[in-house]
Amino acid sequence: MYAAILKKHYYCIHINNQIYYFENLEKYIRNKLLVKKVKPSTVKTILSTLNTFIYWTMANPEEQDEDLALYLARFLQNQEEGFEIYNSTYVKDLNENIDFVEISIKAKQPSTIDKDKAIIEDYLKATNQDLFQSYDLDKNIQAYNHKRKHNIGDGYGLKMGKMAQSVLLNDKSIVPSNDKSTQGDIKSFPYELFDALLELANSRERMIYLLAGACSARIGQILNLTRYDIDFNNQQVWLVDPRSSNQLGYHGVSRKRFLKENYHIDATKDKPHVKIGFKAPIPLRFKARHHLFWLSHKYKDLFFETMLDYQPLPESSRIPMHPFTFVTASGARLTPQQVDDAFKTHCKKLKKKYPAFEVQLSGLGLHSLRHMFGVAMASLEALLVINSKTLKYSMDSKQIKIITKEAMGHKSLASTDIYFNRPWNLNIQLGEYINSLYDGLMQTMTSEELEDKYGTKRLTA
Repeated sequence: MYAAILKKHYYCIHINNQIYYFENLEKYIRNKLLVKKVKPSTVKTILSTLNTFIYWTMANPEEQDEDLALYLARFLQNQEEGFEIYNSTYVKDLNENIDFVEISIKAKQPSTIDKDKAIIEDYLKATNQDLFQSYDLDKNIQAYNHKRKHNIGDGYGLKMGKMAQSVLLNDKSIVPSNDKSTQGDIKSFPYELFDALLELANSRERMIYLLAGACSARIGQILNLTRYDIDFNNQQVWLVDPRSSNQLGYHGVSRKRFLKENYHIDATKDKPHVKIGFKAPIPLRFKARHHLFWLSHKYKDLFFETMLDYQPLPESSRIPMHPFTFVTASGARLTPQQVDDAFKTHCKKLKKKYPAFEVQLSGLGLHSLRHMFGVAMASLEALLVINSKTLKYSMDSKQIKIITKEAMGHKSLASTDIYFNRPWNLNIQLGEYINSLYDGLMQTMTSEELEDKYGTKRLTA
């Protein structure tokens, strides 16, 4: 919460009848918003993580001979296991203090814990440099070299000098990564069941699933779709950030200005719009006003057919009025949680119908459809290689990775590479194909064939 002290507002926590103020945190957040130009939705995530950490520190004092690295590692371990922190309040009628759960944290995945760790370390560095200066941390040159190798754009392949590295590169973490998953081990919806999923969905859900699975869109991007982002005649779709002044989409007008002038909506402040984020644009070259890339014409056609069946409450009947496509029966904007709940219900039905996919369907959220897009494109590349001799046309398989990168909005090929660690069954097929190529190229020649080809005798003992 925020509290006013001497006409200034500070982030603070009230626990066990005491209030703790964090002046440096307020400055840290202002720096993120005003200097670093971090999106409000990202700042909200940062605050949520720091709120959990600060609550935890109130209930977990430093142990004897415990330095910063050990203290932070203990917090991260608690994140992995999940924990609860209790508060108490005095109840006058009972004349006693009553304990209640102030904060409850469920067990988190290693990848989520690593994100929390990065936020906390950034905050500690920014607000109390002494804590980190004593560690004399090396620069994270390994991460920089990986990014330099895989990135595409201006300066591709150029190496940063030692002096620039010391100034510009991030420090290594004082606690190693907790995420030990294999590169490419991602929770992807099985594309073999994508059509079955679409059959289960109603028209509204089907349109959402098609944008996520066949176009790699994130849920926040999907929920910001409006009727102004669809060219029905040419069957093209754009997804535009409602907070953006330079993403022009189909009709070529700044979405931020358009919403303010026509609907009196400020997506950076007004609820519920401020709660539906957008993240990075797709496709990558949005300034050229490229429309979405579809995995298949089949899915694009289905999307526009489904549009004819979807009959949301008209804009004129919505209170307050807004142009966003996906709404509830009352005309209110659909939330990411509502979409994710519907998707998980459909996954449960698919588990019963296709028990062989039970493990793959477990624990999936809607974002798994975006992962499915990447995996499907990588699988296509493998199949093109395997069937290159039988196909009537040829295509450079590397171009498929470039198309995937652009369609998904990745700035670096390193982000796209994780999908090209293909499903094991395709790796086996690809491996067997390479075996056959090798066997064909490296057939052992008889001595007579060698003599005919090279005109020489083989050495004998």
